[in-house]
Amino acid sequence: MEKMYFSIAKSFGRLQLIPEPYGLRLYYLPNVNGELSPDAVGACDVLVPLPAVGGLWATARAFLYGVESLDENIIIRDSEGDVLVKLYRDKPKGAQGKLTGEELSWLRIVSGRSEEERRRIKLGPRDLLCIELACNAVLVLSGSPVYQQEAQQPGNIRRSAQVVTDPGSEHLLNS
Repeated sequence: MEKMYFSIAKSFGRLQLIPEPYGLRLYYLPNVNGELSPDAVGACDVLVPLPAVGGLWATARAFLYGVESLDENIIIRDSEGDVLVKLYRDKPKGAQGKLTGEELSWLRIVSGRSEEERRRIKLGPRDLLCIELACNAVLVLSGSPVYQQEAQQPGNIRRSAQVVTDPGSEHLLNS
């Protein structure tokens, strides 16, 4: 990989968080018989578009610092089908629904109906920090003068996708 990325490694696979000017790329490689396998069932390459990165960043930061926050649900709709990216935390374990600090955080990436296409990754503080820093890098890249010049050049076309961050609103990314 020739780009900067953050890595969340687990026994069952590795998730690379790759900041890009147009969003955060989630590149997941499953571990098959002790080897990372980009061609195995369950491998995925998903781009969380720029309009959804800020919410992901804020939620990861809230979870990292143990403050109240709703889950972050991002539905990406494009010609290849729907993908769900969900950052969530266990229900509060304290009295009257208060956080105790014992709640676990999870990242879920669902790109299909099979079990291999429903990836659920338990996140520790380091993993949440990786998500926060990767999102921050996307925000920096998207505002950089280099990106602004590139985006204005003819011929720089991106595949468009529809992002739904909550059931009542839909955002369309332009090519």
